[in-house]
Amino acid sequence: MKRVLKKTVIIVSAAGVLLLLLFLARIPLLRFVGNRLVYEDKMEKVEALFVLSGDPWDRGNEAVRLYQAGFAEKIVCTGENVPRLFLIANIQYPESELTQMNIISQGVAAADVELLCSGTSTKEEADYILEYCREHHIETAAVVSTKFHTGRIQNTFSKKFKEAGIHLIIRGAPSSAYDENYWWRSESGLIFVNNEYIKMMYYRAKGF
Repeated sequence: MKRVLKKTVIIVSAAGVLLLLLFLARIPLLRFVGNRLVYEDKMEKVEALFVLSGDPWDRGNEAVRLYQAGFAEKIVCTGENVPRLFLIANIQYPESELTQMNIISQGVAAADVELLCSGTSTKEEADYILEYCREHHIETAAVVSTKFHTGRIQNTFSKKFKEAGIHLIIRGAPSSAYDENYWWRSESGLIFVNNEYIKMMYYRAKGF
C-alpha cells in the first residue's frame, strides 16, 4: 500500500512539474507554433508582384509598400472568389478586384495593377500564376500573402516554379486583425492558425 501511495505521489508530482514547465514556457511554445507557418525570402526586384486572394486589405497594403519601395513595377491581383457578404447584397466583386481597388486607392497607377481573376484556392492560384508567367515570359516574380500562409505557399509554389526556371520570392503581409507574436490572444488569430494547420495537412495528403 505504501509503495503504491509513493508511486502515486511521484507521478502526481511529476505531472505537476510538467504542467508548471509548460505553463512557464507557453509563450515561446505558442510562438513556435505560429512561426512554423511562416516562410519568407529576402525581397529583391522582380518583374511582377502577385497578390493572392483572401485578404484584399492586408495583402494589398503590403503589395503597395513593396511597389513604392521599388521592388516591382507591376502588381497582379489574383482570385475569383466573391466574399459571401457581397453575394447577399448581389455585389459581384471578386477578391482580385477588391485588392486592385485598395492598391489603386493608395496612389498606385491603375496601369500598373492588373487583374488575374482566376483561382479559388492556393493550389489553383499557383497554377494560374505559373501559366501567366510563362505566357508573359516572366523570369522573376514575388508572391504576397498573409504571413501565416507563406509556409503553405512555399510548399505549393516552389517546386513547380523552380522546374519552370522562374525565380520566386515569397513575402508575408502582417495581419491587422491580430499580432503574429501573440496570435492566441485573438479569436481571428486562433481561427487562422487552426485553419492553416488543417489546410497544410490536407495539401500534404493530396500531394499539392
